[in-house]
Amino acid sequence: MCNQIKIGFIMFTLVLFGFQCKEKTNPADIPPAISSIPNIKGEWILEWENGIHQIQLNPEDKKILWDGNEGLELDLDSLGIRIRAYDEETVKGYFLYSDIKPKSWIGTWENRVVRLIRRN
Repeated sequence: MCNQIKIGFIMFTLVLFGFQCKEKTNPADIPPAISSIPNIKGEWILEWENGIHQIQLNPEDKKILWDGNEGLELDLDSLGIRIRAYDEETVKGYFLYSDIKPKSWIGTWENRVVRLIRRN
């Protein structure tokens, strides 16, 4: 009887440990279909540190051109877009879909509130 209790306890511990080790996906990290988000594609202007920068967004291929140069990429999540350098984990910019307007978009860039202005 004592051996059955030990085996039962070991099995229970293994099952419990197995459930805790599974990596769960955060629903906020799941990107929506591009057709379901506002149109973000195109050229935007960012005024940053006394300079004006052109940002070309293309959500289909997740590329961003910064002043005509590559080096940044676009990550979509359920709430907005993250902009980061290819070789960095740190997010440079974050913009919520809910904050986009026809000609402007408020978000953050390196922990500061900024506004993108749509060109055209």
